[in-house]
Amino acid sequence: MRDFTIKAYTQLINALQNKDFVFQTFERFIMSPEKKALIMRHDVDRLPGNALKIAELEESLGVRGSYYFRVGKQSFNKEIIERIASMGHEIGYHYENLSAVARRKGFRKFKIQNSKFKIEDMHELVILDFEKNLKKFREIVPVKTICMHGSPTSKYDSRDIWGTYDYRDFGIIGEPYFDIDFSKVLYLTDTGRRWDGDKFNIRDRVLKKSEEKKLSFNIRVHSTFDIIDALEKNLFPDQIMINTHPQRWTNNPILWTKELVWQNMKNLVKRFYT
Repeated sequence: MRDFTIKAYTQLINALQNKDFVFQTFERFIMSPEKKALIMRHDVDRLPGNALKIAELEESLGVRGSYYFRVGKQSFNKEIIERIASMGHEIGYHYENLSAVARRKGFRKFKIQNSKFKIEDMHELVILDFEKNLKKFREIVPVKTICMHGSPTSKYDSRDIWGTYDYRDFGIIGEPYFDIDFSKVLYLTDTGRRWDGDKFNIRDRVLKKSEEKKLSFNIRVHSTFDIIDALEKNLFPDQIMINTHPQRWTNNPILWTKELVWQNMKNLVKRFYT
C-alpha cells in the first residue's frame, strides 16, 4: 500500500482511536492535558488546500487538530484558515521571523557595514516582524500557540529570538519545542517524508543532536503502517505529538508522485546542510 495517502492517514486516526487516545489540540493540552493524549499537529508549509482536506477528514472522524500556517502566500489563505477554524480545529502561527528578516535585510551586508555586529542587534526587527504577522492571524481567528518553521536553507534558527524576548508577552501560551516535556511525550514527525527522517531533519528536533540520548523512548518507525503496527502492539506511551505536513498527503497519484520527487530532491539539499 502507498504511504502518505488520505487512506493511510484515515487508518492512522482509526488506529489511535481504537487505542482510546483522546485527541487534544496543542492549546487544550497545555491548559489541561489528558492522561492518554494525542496532539495532532499540522505544519502547513504550502498547499493549504491539502490542509483543508485533512481538516474535513478529521472533523468527519470526530477529532480535532492544530494547524500552523506560515505567513507567506504559499501557506496563508484567509478563507481556508476560517473554514478550518470553524470546524473546531486550532489555528496557530508557524513563525520563521529570524530567518525571514535575515533573508530580507541581508545580515551578511549588515555585518560588513557594522564591524561590532551581533545577531542580537537584529532582534528588534525580528520581534516587530513577529508581532505584525501575529496580528495578521488574529484579525481572522484567535491564536494562542505558535510553532517554529525550520527554514532548512537558512543558517538561523527562529527559536533563538526567545532568548531575548518572551512569547508570553504577546498572549501566547505555548510553543511545542519549549512547552512540552518530550521525555514524557513521544514526538513523531513526517519531516523528510518518512517517520525516521533524522538525517534529513535540520531543526524539527525536540532536543539538540548531542542531547537526543536523553530521550526515554527507543522507538523507530519508518512508515505510517509501522506506527499502526506499533500501536497494535502497545509499544507507545500514553502521550504523543504527531507532526504532519499536509502537502505530503493525497490520494491523487500525480500529486503524490510529484511530492515524492520534490521531497527526495529536498532531502539531498538537506543532507548538505546537516
